Amino acid sequence: MVDRGGLQLLPETRKKIDIITPGENRNLIIGSVVFAIAAVLAGAAYFYQNSLENKMASLDADIAALEQQRNKQAEQNILVFNKQLSMLSKLLNEHVYWTTAFSKIEGLTQVRVSFGNLTAILLENKVNFEAVADNYTTIARQIAAFISDESIKDVSLSRINTLTNGQLNFTMQITFDKSKFLKAR
Repeated sequence: MVDRGGLQLLPETRKKIDIITPGENRNLIIGSVVFAIAAVLAGAAYFYQNSLENKMASLDADIAALEQQRNKQAEQNILVFNKQLSMLSKLLNEHVYWTTAFSKIEGLTQVRVSFGNLTAILLENKVNFEAVADNYTTIARQIAAFISDESIKDVSLSRINTLTNGQLNFTMQITFDKSKFLKAR
């Protein structure tokens, strides 16, 4: 408006007055930050997934290459050999060592006793023998010697005959513990 009588009621130029209230753009800023973080996480997850898929594809290729290099016949032969070895090992662990048993009998035999006949029965854990001794005391010592060994469970004297030369012919049976009597030392 023009001035009337020297008085100007309205200014000719207007000034804009801006009133800024604190926190007016806060929701926009928080939303932008959350969106940026979500975008970064999504991108990182995408790249991580791609790297895992590449590693998996690489491992699959390595496995396929190893599968091509396998010698299946040799593997089968190794498995058969392993089974045979376990069977042989079991057989050797359960092997009966008669030499151990005969060595024990020999070590326990009295000097004046001589064997005429010896029979071993593994299933019954028994050794039967016929022998000759010079007197009853020698036979008693022989029984005591067998009983003193921890691998012999029982000794039985079944028959004694006098020979024409004055010696005694007798039959004896030894019952033994297989785990102690027939195993290697």
